[in-house]
Amino acid sequence: MFQRIRTSCLLGIKAIPVNVEVDSSAGLPGFTLVGLPDNAVRESRERVVSSIRSSGYAASGSRMTVNLSPADLRKEGTSLDLPLAIGMLIACEEIQAENPEKFVFLGELSLDGKVKAVHGVLSVAMSLSKKEDVLVVPKENVAEASLVEGLSVIGVSTLTECIHAIAPGSTVRPVRAMGITHGNLKVDPSVPDFRSVVGMEGVKRALEIAAAGAHNFLLVGSPGAGKTFSARCLPGILPPMTDEEILECTRIYSSLHVLGEDKTESFWSRRPFRSPHHSSSMVSLVGGGQRLRPGEASLAHNGVLFLDELPEFNRNVLEALREPMEEGIIRISRACGTVTWPARFMMGAAMNPCPCGYSMDPKRECSCLPDSIRRYRQRLSGPLLDRIDIQMAVPSMDPQNLMQKPAGESSADIRQRVMAARALQMHRFERSRCRTNSEMTSDETKEFCEMSASTERFAVAAADKMQLSARGYYRMLKVARTIADLRASAYGSKAESAKKAPVECSDIAEALRYRAFSGLNC
Repeated sequence: MFQRIRTSCLLGIKAIPVNVEVDSSAGLPGFTLVGLPDNAVRESRERVVSSIRSSGYAASGSRMTVNLSPADLRKEGTSLDLPLAIGMLIACEEIQAENPEKFVFLGELSLDGKVKAVHGVLSVAMSLSKKEDVLVVPKENVAEASLVEGLSVIGVSTLTECIHAIAPGSTVRPVRAMGITHGNLKVDPSVPDFRSVVGMEGVKRALEIAAAGAHNFLLVGSPGAGKTFSARCLPGILPPMTDEEILECTRIYSSLHVLGEDKTESFWSRRPFRSPHHSSSMVSLVGGGQRLRPGEASLAHNGVLFLDELPEFNRNVLEALREPMEEGIIRISRACGTVTWPARFMMGAAMNPCPCGYSMDPKRECSCLPDSIRRYRQRLSGPLLDRIDIQMAVPSMDPQNLMQKPAGESSADIRQRVMAARALQMHRFERSRCRTNSEMTSDETKEFCEMSASTERFAVAAADKMQLSARGYYRMLKVARTIADLRASAYGSKAESAKKAPVECSDIAEALRYRAFSGLNC
């Protein structure tokens, strides 16, 4: 008897429909598995047979031929165990199923018949378009699959439960997914508060602008000046993610099976803050490898990718970030296939001004030779620096200020202003693909950065004097647009003038100050 069972496999984070075709015929008992399975799929035979026996069935004594269609797609992972077991049982006529074509099965089987959690369930759930489709997954994955509103989901913990759920006349009813429930969207309590940052008002202002417009930033200062600590405060002022952003991040983390490790929630609700070590390889940062897995840049999607000790990274690794910083995606092409991952992140970085770190310190003398300083700074290419909107010098802290009690603004206060500025941008880009000011194209920058004639002349003259490139000029205008949004949001969200506030000379001047850091121009 022939039986076809529906399932899916992942290619990157994209779910590809796969049919498990099982043919049971007379002849010498045997088992043949074709269709480009990897080692984990090949080993599924032993798991599936033992699980079937532990559940009280046999599914043996005949010749089994299993084809994983499409046959030219490499199948990876253990999620094919459950559909393979159901296909074998139906093909051997040991069980019956009511309209098996409407079910999509995912699950790993243990030897005692239990169904274990798998990764990539959200991608599979989002790929199902028919209303009559029913997704059968392990119970641990039900909450993740339920993020797709309107989808019918059945959670099973054993193979026996799955058999009873699909049997004719079964009383098991699928759960109708309700979508995302915003129950735990608070800021991570482990994130330090900006109130703990003593002084450094200019750095706080720069990071507030970066958070409001999702702009790339670079902090340059002496060792111990507070660059890394200030950057780690940034997640506390970022606005909450939208439902669409939550689904995008959850898909990426689910594909790596790192979703819900703390067992507190079924989706990724906080904006990511990834800080890879400077020894990271290109594959770990950008993605790829033998199994085409996403890298740190994709894990930072809709969040922050913070690169501490920026010049210590391999130059080729840093240059690989130039395209995703512009396009917001990473496209990897290999002999085994081509995958595309989302990578719309805000890149933050910190570095010392020289190898010894004290060329900007007024109290300590730099011991570096001019050639060594030049070689150190030349590790960062001009095209990479041109993509960093905000370049800020971090002054050394006076030890006497460290004894003062924290008296600055808290992250909660700054976050309110950032959220107000993001609200203006949401209104501005409601008919555009952009979400923040940093994503505007050159045409959109001209349209939304409204300036008077005198302000425009000032901006062009300053850009010419500072020898800004065309990209640098437009990025400066985007930062100025964000500064104007922060200023306009002070009038309140109900003020119509706040939504169309023009860019003024003061906004241009402040934006130019963040691109006028000459310490890196060698």
